[in-house]
Amino acid sequence: MKDTLKMGVTLAIFCGVAAASLQVVYSLTQPIIDENVRISAIKKRQEVIPEAKSFDPIEIESTKLVKNVFAGKDEDGNTIGYVMEITPRGFGGEIKATISVLPDGNIMNLAINKLDQQETPGLGARIVNPSFRESFKGKSGDALKLKKDGGEIDAITSATISSRAVSSGMKGAWDWFMENRASFNK
Repeated sequence: MKDTLKMGVTLAIFCGVAAASLQVVYSLTQPIIDENVRISAIKKRQEVIPEAKSFDPIEIESTKLVKNVFAGKDEDGNTIGYVMEITPRGFGGEIKATISVLPDGNIMNLAINKLDQQETPGLGARIVNPSFRESFKGKSGDALKLKKDGGEIDAITSATISSRAVSSGMKGAWDWFMENRASFNK
C-alpha cells in the first residue's frame, strides 16, 4: 500500500512537471506559429493576385465555406480582384484554399499548398499541383464543376473526392461571391 502511494505521488509529480513544460513550450511557440500563419496568408493573397499592391479586408459574416474576403488594390487604389479564403472539406479533412476572382466574376487563381491539406499522399494531395489548380483559371459558374458533374474541370485520377472537394468549394465560393459582391463596394 505504501509503495503504491509512493508510485502514485511520483507519477503525479512527473505528470505535473511534463504538463508545465508543455505549457511553457506552447506559450513560447504559439506567437511564432501565429505570425507564420499570418505571413503565409499574405503570401497566398499575393500569389493569387500578384499585381495587387494592397489587400483591404472586407467585413463579411464568415460562412462554413468562405472565411475571409479581401479586395486586391492596384497602386492607384482601384480594385483589381477579390481574394477569398475558403475551407472545403476533402477526403482527409478541411482544405484551406485561397482563390481570387475578377470583378466580372471569372476565377483568376487558386492557391493551395502542402500544409493546407491532409489529403492522401500521392493521390488527393495532387490538388496542390499547378496543372490542377490552373484548370480553374478564367472559369465561372457551372464550369467550375468536375466534368463528371457537368463542368469543365478534369478530376485527378484516383482522387475524385479531393478533386470534387476543391471543385465544389470553388463553385460554392463563386456562388457566394456573385450573391454578395454588390455589397463589397459600399
